[in-house]
Order: sequence, then C-alpha cells, then structure tokens
Amino acid sequence: MSAEKSRPTANGAAQELTNATTASLKPEHSNPAKPAALIGATVEKALDATLWRLKSGELRLEQLTPALAAFYTIGHSDGMAQMLYRLQQVEADRDRYYRAAFNPRTPITIAPSYAEREIIRAEIYSGGAR
Repeated sequence: MSAEKSRPTANGAAQELTNATTASLKPEHSNPAKPAALIGATVEKALDATLWRLKSGELRLEQLTPALAAFYTIGHSDGMAQMLYRLQQVEADRDRYYRAAFNPRTPITIAPSYAEREIIRAEIYSGGAR
C-alpha cells in the first residue's frame, strides 16, 4: 500500500475518521463518581474522645502516638503563630502607653490657635503690624 492511498483525502475520508474517533469518546450513559469519605471518618469518635481526655488532663501528650501528638502540636504552633502578631502589637501599645504616662518630658509649648493666627494674618494684610 502506497503512502498516498493510506492517507485520507481532504473531502470525505477525513470526515469519516473524525466521526469514528469522536464517537468513541462520548459516553453512552453518565456515571457520576461517588463522593469520597472524609479522611479519619472511621476513627472520628475515638479521636474526639482522645482529644477531650487530653484537654481535661486525663491523658498526657507523651502518652499519645507520635502521629496523634504531631496533630496536637501542629495545631498548637499554628494557633501561636496566628496570635504572635496580636501579642507583639499589644506589647508595643503597652510600652507606648507606659512611656506616655510616666516618662518625664519638657512641657510642650502650645502655639497660637487657628483663630488667633487668622487675627494676626488679617492685621498683617491690612497694613498694621503686630
């Protein structure tokens, strides 16, 4: 068979190939996938009971398996990381308020008020000097 004979022509043969290949890709009926079960769903009750025993002090962290202890410590470190910024902000505010309340400074000289400056400007622009 020569190469020219094995190639489809530009008219009808290409259309036949397209219909043949795309028809095999179309499903005859729909089969939606079932939703997967949540990870840990089979041990959820036991994990919940263990967590509350740990929180109540009935269990200690070193009594847990390394995997369970890792979940607990990762959760604790994430919580601390989220609160770190707020803690730093609170400490900075505390220091600023302490300095404002107890740091002796030279008294601040109060400048003339806006109304007094307007009177001075009016006198200057009207030709009178103060």
